[in-house]
Amino acid sequence: MVDKLEYNQDYHLQIVGIYYTGNGKYIFKLPLKTILELQPEPNNKYDRYAVSVWHQNHKLGYLPKTRNKPFFDALINDTYDLTCLLGCYIPSSRKSTSRARRKYRFQPERADITIHTYSTPIEWRPAVFYPEDSMAY
Repeated sequence: MVDKLEYNQDYHLQIVGIYYTGNGKYIFKLPLKTILELQPEPNNKYDRYAVSVWHQNHKLGYLPKTRNKPFFDALINDTYDLTCLLGCYIPSSRKSTSRARRKYRFQPERADITIHTYSTPIEWRPAVFYPEDSMAY
């Protein structure tokens, strides 16, 4: 678990909650390395540090609750620029744990993502130079 993000680092997470958003088929059609958008949800009633993952107008899911706080803070405070890329999508499945009892264990669908951190770029402003500024003294 990461408490604080570092500049110019890659973080590998999974999108959770795809089953509940119903966008598994949509994610399956996206090519690898598709750029995704991260949005903080400070008013989320289930998690005050919720960060949702979007592609265009489709909410794909969320960052895991156990790892979302540093990303939430970075987005709210605008301390880093974050780039999120889609990796492997794993569809849901049911696997038998015991043939005799026929119990099934549900494995929710998930998608691997990579988030890269950049420092917020410096905003350069035009400067006015006068001829005497270029003179050597």
